[in-house]
Amino acid sequence: MNTPSFKITDRFIFSFLLLFGVLLMGLLQDPSNSFAEPVNYALRFDGVDDNVQLPLIWNIFGGDSWRNAKTISLWIKPEGPGEPCGQPNPGHCQLIIGVIPRSWGISRGILNNQDRIWIWNIDDDSQTPDALIPLIYTPDEWIHITLVHANNQLKAYRYGSFLTGDTRESYSSFSVDTDEKKSTYLVMGGFFKDQEQYAFKGQIDEVRIYDIGLDPTAVSFIYQELTPPYSPNLKAYYRMSDGSGTLLTDDSGQDRGGVFRDGLQTAGPGGGPKWVESGLFGSGPMPTLPATFTVTATFTNTPSPTATATRLPPGFTPQPSITPTRTLDPNMNNFLFLPMVRK
Repeated sequence: MNTPSFKITDRFIFSFLLLFGVLLMGLLQDPSNSFAEPVNYALRFDGVDDNVQLPLIWNIFGGDSWRNAKTISLWIKPEGPGEPCGQPNPGHCQLIIGVIPRSWGISRGILNNQDRIWIWNIDDDSQTPDALIPLIYTPDEWIHITLVHANNQLKAYRYGSFLTGDTRESYSSFSVDTDEKKSTYLVMGGFFKDQEQYAFKGQIDEVRIYDIGLDPTAVSFIYQELTPPYSPNLKAYYRMSDGSGTLLTDDSGQDRGGVFRDGLQTAGPGGGPKWVESGLFGSGPMPTLPATFTVTATFTNTPSPTATATRLPPGFTPQPSITPTRTLDPNMNNFLFLPMVRK
């Protein structure tokens, strides 16, 4: 009987070494880095002196169009009940986001015995708002707020929708800027000047700045996260992606980031607002942008699934789901609607 022979060839040795190398690399790789989901961050402001100075509003918008058309969208989690405002004026309440010198903003505090979030605009140098909209909120719970100013109207959205009463006639935001000097800048988390301090206490996440007044459908899409946040009209996007340090990255890729401050002083290491894990969103990757902004879609008779609002604060009843329209505006950059976008 002939015994089968086994011959070790060069090819066998090469294959063995290659397989061994692959296995070794797998063993050496840190599994915690391979499978750990990314942490979603928010910024927490202490209500004392934490704030973020953002760029000149002229630089964000590329001009003074901000006076007539803008959309500010963000999630906030106010901590505890509001405090009485320093004066009967929303510019003297806890400033969440707005411009300095003050001509529009989103604030929180007690005015006229009402603890509210206030959406406001000032159209002259009187410091008296020509439009003021109160929004009910619950302390220590996340709420989505959107300010829309366009066509001489100021609108306030709560959780992506608004009531008829949440609209006010409102004209161009006042500005001290001149052709020679631009000094109006955007600030997040508080207003500080001399002895005045109106600092917000709570968390802020997902801040988006647009140079147009978004329509109700677009605001609802942002709230329900049916589309990526990228748009030709998106001028700054603060996703709170850094997670450490004293700089705030502009995630729109347009280099309009901010600097942490303690009052009016640039914060040193560990100073300013604190990075905290956001309890708002789930984990997952950001969508990958296509190489071009042209979408070619083929539709069949198969019914499209209804988009589901999945990024909601605990305990909140979502608004009815909205199925995106397939009509593409040739004057806009068009993207595919995604069922979910996560941080």
